[in-house]
Amino acid sequence: MVWIYGGGFSTGCISDVTSGPFFLLDQDLVIVYINYRVGLYGFLSTQDDVVLGNAGLKDQLLAMKWTKNNIALFGGDPEKITLFGESAGGISVGAHVVNKKSAGLYRAAICQSGCSLTYMDITNPKDPKQAAYDYAKYIDPTISEKNTTTEIRDFLQSVPADVLTPAYNVNSQTGIVIETEHEDAYVTNRSFPLLESGNFIQVPLILGTSSAEALTFFAFMGGVPLITAIGLTYDLNPSGLLPWDLELLPGANVTEVGSIIKEAYVGPNGSFTENLAAVVELVSDQMFLKSTLKQAEIQSNFTPVYLYQFSFEGFLTLFLPNIEGTGRAGHGEEMPYLFATMPLLTDREVLISKQMVKLWANFAKTLNPTPDASDPLFNLTWPQVTPTNIQYLDFDDQIAVKPNRKAKEMAMWNYVYYTYGQQPFKGF
Repeated sequence: MVWIYGGGFSTGCISDVTSGPFFLLDQDLVIVYINYRVGLYGFLSTQDDVVLGNAGLKDQLLAMKWTKNNIALFGGDPEKITLFGESAGGISVGAHVVNKKSAGLYRAAICQSGCSLTYMDITNPKDPKQAAYDYAKYIDPTISEKNTTTEIRDFLQSVPADVLTPAYNVNSQTGIVIETEHEDAYVTNRSFPLLESGNFIQVPLILGTSSAEALTFFAFMGGVPLITAIGLTYDLNPSGLLPWDLELLPGANVTEVGSIIKEAYVGPNGSFTENLAAVVELVSDQMFLKSTLKQAEIQSNFTPVYLYQFSFEGFLTLFLPNIEGTGRAGHGEEMPYLFATMPLLTDREVLISKQMVKLWANFAKTLNPTPDASDPLFNLTWPQVTPTNIQYLDFDDQIAVKPNRKAKEMAMWNYVYYTYGQQPFKGF
C-alpha cells in the first residue's frame, strides 16, 4: 500500500507523526511512504513550457514506478499495489486514477476526503501564472508583468528557501493545474470528462468523507463566531453560495443560482444565521462530499466502488465546535484509527480502529473490503455503489450500511451544474 499524505499541497512529509504504519503492518502488508515536493517547489506553474506545474504529482508518479520495480525486494507483490491518501493525498490519488500515464502501476485506490473531482481554491488557483508573478513581486517589487516567465523562474530559483517560503505563506496559491501540451506534461485534461467517458484507470475504488468535514477548518480559523459570520454573509449575499469550480453559462443569473442552493439547505424561508448546522453542512459538501458522491456515482458505471462515511465521535471531536444538528467528525478524524497517531482510550475506539484497518487491508489484498461477511469484526457485507443506489458504510458507535443521506442536496447540485454550468466541469 502506497501512502500519499495530505496538507493542501502546501505542507506534509513522511516523517510527520500523523502517519504511523503500525496498525496496517499487523495485517501482513508492506507500507510505502513517499515524499513529494509541496508549495512553490511542487506546484508552481507559469502555464507554459517554462514551469509546467504539478512537479509534486510527478514526484509521486516516480515513486509509484520505483515501488512497482522494487517492492518485491522488500517482500511486497508488484502486482498487488494499492494507492491511498487523505485530503490533498486523496486528491492526488484521484489525479492518478484519471491519468493514463499511471496505468499498470497499481490495481486499486483509496481516496479519503478528496478525490478526482474535488476542487478547492487553494489547490486549483484561478490564475497560476499570475500567482507565480505575485510570489516574485512579493520578494522583489521591481518585478512586473514585463518580465518573461523564464526570468520569473530564474529569479525564484535564485532565492534562498528561507526567503522563498515566506512568500508562499503570504500568497499561498499552488496546486494541481492543467498543463500545456508537452512531452513532460502530466495533467492536460479536466477530470470530469475523463471519468464520464470511462477514459481513466479502471481500478476498484474506496472513497469517502467524514460526517462534518468543515468543523476541523472552522476550529482552527475562528470556531462558532466564524460559522455565524459566514452564515450572515450567505444570507446577505446568496451568490456567495456558488461553488468555487462552477463556471456559469453566459447570461446565467448568479442570484437565482444562489437562491436555489440556499433553499436546498435552509428551506424557502430559512436563514443560515439561525441554522448554523446548515452552514457546516454546506461548506462540508462544497469542499469534499458532493465531489465524492459524484465520483462514486460516475465511476460505479465502470468499476467496483465502495463508499464510506466516518461519523464516530472520538477524542478529537472535543476540540471541534459543537453545532447541534450536524455531524461531529471533522476533516481527518479517521486518521488516528487507521494510523498509530495517538492512544486509543476506549474499547469502541480500539474496535473502530480494528474494523477500519481490516477493511482497508482486505481491499488491498482481495479488492473486496468484506470478502467474509461472517467476520466477527463486521458481520455485514459492504455493498458496492451503483449509479442508482448510493449506499455507504458508516463508521459510528455501530458500523452499519446506510442509504445516501445527501440525496436531496445532490439532486439540487446536479440540477445547478447541468442547468447553469459550463461543461466540461472543473470539478463537482
